[in-house]
Amino acid sequence: MRMSLNIDDDLLNEAKEITGLPITATVEEILQHLVTNERRRRAFKELEGMGWDGPHHSRPTFETLASEFRALTANRDHAPSEMLMREGREER
Repeated sequence: MRMSLNIDDDLLNEAKEITGLPITATVEEILQHLVTNERRRRAFKELEGMGWDGPHHSRPTFETLASEFRALTANRDHAPSEMLMREGREER
């Protein structure tokens, strides 16, 4: 849609500065950038509460999780492919 717009030059320049777009950016490019960022912000907001709820310092490390996993699976029967992978060979 084409239309004539009266846009404050200072506002347009500030929008370009905030978005990090070049001074030659069009109004459409600025709007697209702002809309994309707002969609991302809303998507991240929807993810709130789905992750780790505890304090950062108590977040389990990979090593801790791997150790717990090894302990849980230590005494179970392994499939032949798992046994070959543990020995470093591929099943063919």
